[in-house]
Amino acid sequence: MEAGVKELYHLHEETANWLSEMEFMKDEQLFLEHLLSTHFLDLSSSKLYEPTRKLIKRLKEVEALGTEIVEITRKHDENIGVMLENKQASRTSKLLTEHEKIKIDYDNYTLKFRYVKKKIFALIKDIMIQHKQKLLINKT
Repeated sequence: MEAGVKELYHLHEETANWLSEMEFMKDEQLFLEHLLSTHFLDLSSSKLYEPTRKLIKRLKEVEALGTEIVEITRKHDENIGVMLENKQASRTSKLLTEHEKIKIDYDNYTLKFRYVKKKIFALIKDIMIQHKQKLLINKT
């Protein structure tokens, strides 16, 4: 197999992995939204309202960014497929540049998503600990 074709297959494989990860993150985002709505009353208290509002805003921004990157990545993968079908491995430099840019965008998206997820989990964890403490106090 020609080196350029091999490289195209590698790019396709990496792109497919990114798409798979982003689909999973999309599911996680839905779970986080459900988690936030489940604890809505606690999160809307005066003490937690502003941090919660900011987290929800960040989550929505990350979701929009994810949707945009998925679309760009799918188009990129289609371009790789076209080049493989037409055996145009000699014209990969533009594709490699595009691939590197998408990799940077994907990495940034992943970092932003993990940050928001971590913050949401910490907030919900605190609420759950408070509930547990309240239950312990009421039982004595």
